Amino acid sequence: MKILELVNILDEKIIFPKSNYTNKEETLKNLATSFKKEQYINDIDNFLNDVYNREKEGVTGIGNLLAIPHGKSESVQKPGVAIATLNKKVEWESLDNDGVQIIFLIAVGTENSKDHLKLLSQIARKLGNDEINSKLLNAQKKEEIIKILTS
Repeated sequence: MKILELVNILDEKIIFPKSNYTNKEETLKNLATSFKKEQYINDIDNFLNDVYNREKEGVTGIGNLLAIPHGKSESVQKPGVAIATLNKKVEWESLDNDGVQIIFLIAVGTENSKDHLKLLSQIARKLGNDEINSKLLNAQKKEEIIKILTS
């Protein structure tokens, strides 16, 4: 079985720099819609339901303006990470109670439970760095975001 690496699943089609989403629900809905459009998932409502169920278990805002919502879902056809950077902070339950501006929505199937843990740790490790977060927020293009995350 191939080990899932963030660098191998970054996809420009599901990366949205400088977005104007105004709240958590709008952000998650738009990212989930992009997953469906690009055939990462086959059911938006089912996927979002799994994401919100996970949200009830504990906050996905890890501080430093970053949230990593995720849900293991039977609607996932292939693993992916949809990314949005926002022009303005939105309210989001987070460890530092400061809202979020960088969102990594992870989609993984129910059969590969280790995949989402691996992706979570890769993202958290990469984004525990203020300089990288600042570069992400300033990135104007999808290619810039991929370059920041893969360098």
